[in-house]
Amino acid sequence: WAPANINIPMHPEFEARAPGEFAVIGGIKTHFILRGNGPRLVVLIHGLGKGISEAYNPVILPELAKKHTVLAIDYFGRGFTEGTTANCDMRQLVAHIAQVLLYLSERTNGLTVKPFTLVGYSMGGALVTGFALQFPHLIRKLILIAPAGTAIPIPLEGKLVKLPIIGDLLFQLLGNLILPMQMPKGHYDWDSVDPVLKEELKQAILDQIKYHPGYIHNFLSSLRHFPLNDMEKDFAQLEHLPFPVMAIWGDSDRVCPYAESSARIKQLIPKLELYTIKNSGHDDVSEKDALEVAKVIAEFEARGLDPDSSDLPIEDVDELDESDDQTMLAE
Repeated sequence: WAPANINIPMHPEFEARAPGEFAVIGGIKTHFILRGNGPRLVVLIHGLGKGISEAYNPVILPELAKKHTVLAIDYFGRGFTEGTTANCDMRQLVAHIAQVLLYLSERTNGLTVKPFTLVGYSMGGALVTGFALQFPHLIRKLILIAPAGTAIPIPLEGKLVKLPIIGDLLFQLLGNLILPMQMPKGHYDWDSVDPVLKEELKQAILDQIKYHPGYIHNFLSSLRHFPLNDMEKDFAQLEHLPFPVMAIWGDSDRVCPYAESSARIKQLIPKLELYTIKNSGHDDVSEKDALEVAKVIAEFEARGLDPDSSDLPIEDVDELDESDDQTMLAE
């Protein structure tokens, strides 16, 4: 016997700021943004700490929506999706994405259950890899932006916050100090970042902590239960699947270290195409370099299409259906 999972709702005032829509999916009040009416779908998955508003919505999502249908999803406890006491492990998060796609299949005229381009940023890069291995028939192209998942050393503070009770106490007492202190690490040149943007980034973190009780709980759950540095066998499997894979990375990334991690992923996935952004850190790819990232995604997504056709010929593939989802969700 195991206790039922409990949902952790947001403060209503915070929820009212959401830029997208809500639907109860898998029992969780889920926030997503669906934009554009292009003939091909791009799905965007965010990382550990940033929801879709910070990771994609300012630049990347609207830029892609000019020619594509774009779906961005906030997963458990991040952005504007409510939290849950369920573990934020690969199985749970892949299931959540699958349920959102099923929910939107009719509204998107089936785009969410036919091959699409799947993009994941940071932890989201590892997550979309897990999804692609579970549902390879749904992937047309896979794009990993500064992905987590390689076997990099975990610093002492990272080991401490993963400990039950100790990690919870640290974040409850000092979370509003610990997380903002990490912001410079994500940037190539923190001193040159616009002071207004700095304040906005800090406030976004503080608001998540203050008004979204599920944020810290699911942040810590991801650190404890998600394979943030244990995806190498999974990455290697991508080499044998039929769809193209690209990684976009800043050469000054210190969170998912560029030199070590990009070389390792390229070794694991020889077919991978690596696009490097100079003088760019882990967070810069969604901030100062976001327009470049959006253009690279669009170019890679369009590669191989008939220039005289605005649509993609869909081969006969198995569509995602309820039986797939139930099989995946089964214990």
